[in-house]
Amino acid sequence: MDKKHLIHSFFEKTLSFEEQQQFDLLMETDASFADEIIFQKNVKMAITLNERSVLKRKLQSFEPKKTKSFKSWYAAASILLICGLGFYFSQNSSTSVYNDFYQTYPNVVVPTVRGENGTDIKSEAFFEYDNGNYKKSLALFSKIYNAEKDDYALFYKALSQMELQKTTEAIVTFKQFDLSKNNAFTPFVKWYLALAYLKKDQKENAMPLLKTLSQTENPQQEMARKLLKELE
Repeated sequence: MDKKHLIHSFFEKTLSFEEQQQFDLLMETDASFADEIIFQKNVKMAITLNERSVLKRKLQSFEPKKTKSFKSWYAAASILLICGLGFYFSQNSSTSVYNDFYQTYPNVVVPTVRGENGTDIKSEAFFEYDNGNYKKSLALFSKIYNAEKDDYALFYKALSQMELQKTTEAIVTFKQFDLSKNNAFTPFVKWYLALAYLKKDQKENAMPLLKTLSQTENPQQEMARKLLKELE
């Protein structure tokens, strides 16, 4: 069976029973085939994340503006607050941009339906991640990575930390990733590491990652360009 046909049929959800069996076998035994599937899933997800980000920002722009019916004393107090907090907001602009662009990254590795995928630790980890149980997924992905050193486990370990607001820990985890591999996860590691830096108000660390993403062809190139425009 032609692999390209299998990949096309998989994404079109038209695999026959026999094709599904062959597809599953290749996912288990052919690393390059599995990488290609993950890469294409990531490309599709990058498009989805981009669309969500655009929608999120549009919705924010539609928020009702305050009317001019404030009392004069309130207006004066507001001026004082602006003067007093101006420095604070200038220092937290990176965090604001982070909130605009951050999206929870979904599971693109394996479908997880408890009872159908067995009881292996990988299925359990993704089941917990998919259901927002990030403390459990963090523990499980950590265990997998410590035992097997698989890139997907390291990536989703860091993502679980991001969801738990453990940004400093997530940065440490992302930095363990070997970016020279340039595999299906690499552009997303750079993207989420850059976002983590922004949340910690470390724009100087985020910019090189975003510039690299914006200058090379990858699933996050367009998002990186948009984020750079917001920061520059």
